Amino acid sequence: MSIPRQLGPQTERRALPDYSRSDATVERMVRNLQGSRGSSSQPMVRALMPAHATRDTLIRSIAAAVLLGAAVAMIVTGVLLWAGLEDGRSPGLAMLMVLLSLGGLALILGLLGVRFVIAALASARARVEVGEAALRVVGVLGARTVDWDDVIAIESRVVHPVHWLTAGLRLRDGSRVIMPAFDRPLWEYSTPSGQDIRTLRTELHQRESARRTRR
Repeated sequence: MSIPRQLGPQTERRALPDYSRSDATVERMVRNLQGSRGSSSQPMVRALMPAHATRDTLIRSIAAAVLLGAAVAMIVTGVLLWAGLEDGRSPGLAMLMVLLSLGGLALILGLLGVRFVIAALASARARVEVGEAALRVVGVLGARTVDWDDVIAIESRVVHPVHWLTAGLRLRDGSRVIMPAFDRPLWEYSTPSGQDIRTLRTELHQRESARRTRR
C-alpha cells in the first residue's frame, strides 16, 4: 500500500489494516495452544516408525511365503521318496543322503521363512515412542519401556540372529534393547544410519549435557 505525498480533500482515503486486531488474533492462538498443552495430563510423545514400512512388509512377506513353501515342498518330496521304498527294505546310502539333504534344506529354509515372518511383522507393527522421561520400544510380541537415564548409547549397526542388521539401545547395566523399527533390508546394509537414529543420538547427548550441568 502506497502513502500519498500530500494530504488534501482530493486525496483518496484508504482504510489502514487493523494491525491490533491481527496481533490479538495471534496472541489468542498462542495462548490457546499453550493452554491446551498445559491442561493435558499426558506428556508429548512422538513415534518413530520404519522408513518404508509398507514396502518392507510386502517384500518380507513374499520372501517368507517362498521360503516356507520351498521347505514344505522339500518335506513332501522326502516323504514321497520314503514312501516309495519297498516294504521291509532299508534305503541305500544314496537314498539316505538324498533324504538327509532334503531334510537339512527344509530345516534351513523353514528357519529363514520364520525369520522373514518375524521381520515382516516388525515392519508392520514395530515403532519407538519417544517420551519426555522414557523410550517405549514396541516389537513384534511386546513392548518395553526404557528410562532415558538408563541409556548410554544409541547403536545403529547391531547384528542380531533374527533381526540381522538393526539398531539398539545400550544400557548402563551392559544389556541391549533391540529396536525392530530400524531393521535394515539387505540392500541397505552399506548405507549410513537414518535421520531418526541421529535424532535420538542428539537428544541423548543433550540430556547427558544437561545432567552434567545440573551436577
